[in-house]
Amino acid sequence: MKVSIFLCECGGNISDRINLKKLSTKLQEDVNLDVHIHPFLCSPKGQVALVQKLKKGTKVLIGACSPHLHGETFKTLLAEIGIHTFQIVAIREEAAWTDGNTPEEKALRLIKGALKALKGMVPPQIQESLIVPNLMVIGGGIAGIVAAIKAAQEGIPVYLIEKEPFVGGKAVFLDRLYPRFECASCVISPKLSTLLHEKRVQIITQARIVKITGLPGKYEVELEIRPRYVDLQKCNGCGKCLEACPLNPPAIAFHNPHPVPRVPVINPFACLRLKGQTCRRCQRACPQKAINFKATFQRTNLQVGGFIVATGFRPYPVEKISFYGYQRLPGVWTLFDLEKKFTFGEELLGINDRPPQRVAIVHCAGSRDRRHLPYCSEICCGLALKAALRIKEVLGAEVYNFYLDLRLKGKEGEELYDRVREAGVKFIRGRVAEISDVPFNRKDKGRLLVLAEDTLLSKKVKLAVDMVVLVPGFIPEFGSREIGNLLGLCTDSLGFFEARESKTSPVETVRKAVWLAGATSGPKDISESVISAEAAALEAISFLKKGKHLFETDLVTWQKERCGRCYLCVETCPYQAIRPIGDQIKIHSEFCTACGLCVTACPSRALEFRPLGIEAFKGQVEEILA
Repeated sequence: MKVSIFLCECGGNISDRINLKKLSTKLQEDVNLDVHIHPFLCSPKGQVALVQKLKKGTKVLIGACSPHLHGETFKTLLAEIGIHTFQIVAIREEAAWTDGNTPEEKALRLIKGALKALKGMVPPQIQESLIVPNLMVIGGGIAGIVAAIKAAQEGIPVYLIEKEPFVGGKAVFLDRLYPRFECASCVISPKLSTLLHEKRVQIITQARIVKITGLPGKYEVELEIRPRYVDLQKCNGCGKCLEACPLNPPAIAFHNPHPVPRVPVINPFACLRLKGQTCRRCQRACPQKAINFKATFQRTNLQVGGFIVATGFRPYPVEKISFYGYQRLPGVWTLFDLEKKFTFGEELLGINDRPPQRVAIVHCAGSRDRRHLPYCSEICCGLALKAALRIKEVLGAEVYNFYLDLRLKGKEGEELYDRVREAGVKFIRGRVAEISDVPFNRKDKGRLLVLAEDTLLSKKVKLAVDMVVLVPGFIPEFGSREIGNLLGLCTDSLGFFEARESKTSPVETVRKAVWLAGATSGPKDISESVISAEAAALEAISFLKKGKHLFETDLVTWQKERCGRCYLCVETCPYQAIRPIGDQIKIHSEFCTACGLCVTACPSRALEFRPLGIEAFKGQVEEILA
């Protein structure tokens, strides 16, 4: 068996520690091995050189960096020339970057072990499936909107699914944008307008995904759509129904400064008619006869080729932190509450229903705290400074920032910091211990009292204020876990979806034809969300326009006579590729990524990794340890 071995210098990461020429000489003692060395095997030139030196049917071994980084690149490249049997040895991470004085010897053993495994490998079976050229974007925030527009502009029909009555997400509730203070409406509204006029995008609001079946390129999706009680086709958005509602606030409303679609929604928990009373004022006031109190939940099925997940994030619920007094003390708001008040033009009132004269902004409310959020959300500091300057402009109040560390992005973040300081905003480094309405003395009666520490001056701080703005970190949006379970996506320890490889494939997932956009993979500002949305759309367009999808089958085999029906494999598989059907185990090759977790979990060895059987694996281990 002739095997071609390609060793990568990795720009000195490998060749500075391992003498590849010496390693090559040792390997070529076996006449069946052709050894080639390249400075950057993953580069375009390196890939061309690799292809030129290969023939169809040749077995290939690549000694380079971890397959987690460029494994998919080499797999795709080799598949294009008909090679499906290969091994990648991470001689960078497992030899060159390890401690010890014999990295060459370790690399040689790893490669010889991989050669032993390669001899026993069985070529996978390749199956072809046609791709449905439709895309589903889950989440109608700024990332979902941008992704839907980009895909539609390239001729891809798009279903934009949103669980709320209106698309736009949290971006439509922003007043000004960080760090340049642009009018948020002036930036977001054109995107909403473009979305409305894009004929290839079908917006489906108040929708929940109930079930997803099928395989990459041909998914079946079942949706459940909550009743709006207002006909989307008949309503012209005149607003007469809102004026007719006897409740304050009205049970029928837009709930959005830039409603898309421009059709109000009735809250069934507030509406008198839907609670069993006889009120029909909105229905009588509607000139289009669009109000329908008999509307019910609807189910619909759609067929799509892939998904862009853009479920976004939400602020951490600071009401869980009792000593901040949120929702208990008047005058204590979150940053998002403040943004909404600015956006809707509402008056900002402090604890005594008067415009505040002194405001405290509490950074990291719950963040960097093992009891709540153990991480930094990165974008909060900039948003807090933006709020401080806005309060100063609108109210002329004294503003105090209680912070742990200021983490501002780029030169524009530093410029904003300078601008805030010049405006007279004060900074106190230290964590707030308590917010109370119990005064320290008589003159502070009727105010909020902030008890904190100043770590720079090493003293306690007691500050009487009229309003407190809490700046929480961000966590995954409601419903993200449900979507992740339906699609079989992996999440990190914080609950955000994990990319296949965060550096080189930040929008791809371990699931074929499922991509990530926006803050679904971690907190991002608007510009970062838009960038990731465009990247996800590009990946989706590239896949959906191929027309057909090739995938490997029979990667894992099941032996019925050995199986004890413990179903540990079903519980272990993170991709939902293994499912019990009666007393049988069904392995869905289209979802299997050959991670091997099920094989290692099986106590009776009823599962076997077909390309690399147990005997080949044992041979590899014995060769490494020889």
